[in-house]
Amino acid sequence: MKTNIPERIAALREAMKQHKIDAYIIPTSDPHMSEYPADCWKYREWISGFTGSAGTVIITADKAGLWTDSRYFLQASTQLEGTGIELFKMMLPETPTIPEFLAHELEKGQTVGLNGETYSLAEARTLEKALAGKRVRMDGGFDPAEGVWSDRPPLSAAPVWAFDSGVTRREKLALLRQDMAARDAAYLLLTDLTDAAWTLELRGGDVACTPVFLGFLLLGREEAVLCAQAESFPEDIRRQLAADGVALRPYGDIYALLETLPAGTRVMADSATANARIAGCLAHTEWLDT
Repeated sequence: MKTNIPERIAALREAMKQHKIDAYIIPTSDPHMSEYPADCWKYREWISGFTGSAGTVIITADKAGLWTDSRYFLQASTQLEGTGIELFKMMLPETPTIPEFLAHELEKGQTVGLNGETYSLAEARTLEKALAGKRVRMDGGFDPAEGVWSDRPPLSAAPVWAFDSGVTRREKLALLRQDMAARDAAYLLLTDLTDAAWTLELRGGDVACTPVFLGFLLLGREEAVLCAQAESFPEDIRRQLAADGVALRPYGDIYALLETLPAGTRVMADSATANARIAGCLAHTEWLDT
């Protein structure tokens, strides 16, 4: 695998050049900020060969680095050997933070790229603030996997099953709508996979170590939409969801769905688990942090 890393980095740099991106950030995350991303989002592992559960890769035109914590110093040193990627040991006095590194490497007016679907809103805001002095532009619309990761695994669609916690789906939806009413919110967006699984009384196998399924749940005062992999849901569960007022739509539809909400709509969402693209789609609405 190591022998392919320089070739992969070279392919990414070529794509960056075409998109006029001067530095690209690759975190360890998925669109839900899960601790254990599904295989199709393990781009940091694919581009670096580092298999630890925490780390961030940055690629520039002439440098490549991996930031990780002390749990993985030895592992990263071994796995990065021969790849051309430098190990940055986080929390040591001599190690620059990611914003400090970018501020040093980038010229005024250059562009930092990231995949808005796998970068958290909170982290994007922090980075933007840190680089404001250099007028660095943030580009969250570039997916580095396109045209580079040719054998990328497909989106997981493991079977979903029902789970009886003793509180019904309808009861949980009613409780959440009470919270929405108390804050005069028209919608509640659940981006954390455990929140969606708890609310819908369902479990799945899309993420390692956590019995959840990939999906975004948009709850309105009367209706609800679950954007998920339809093939994961047996027919009986689809019928149960429909009976409880939950419509099933394709996983990727969440972004277009949010963009169609009327301007000024009050939407409850969690900035800690919402990705940056979600935030962009809700820019015309009034965000109520949960």
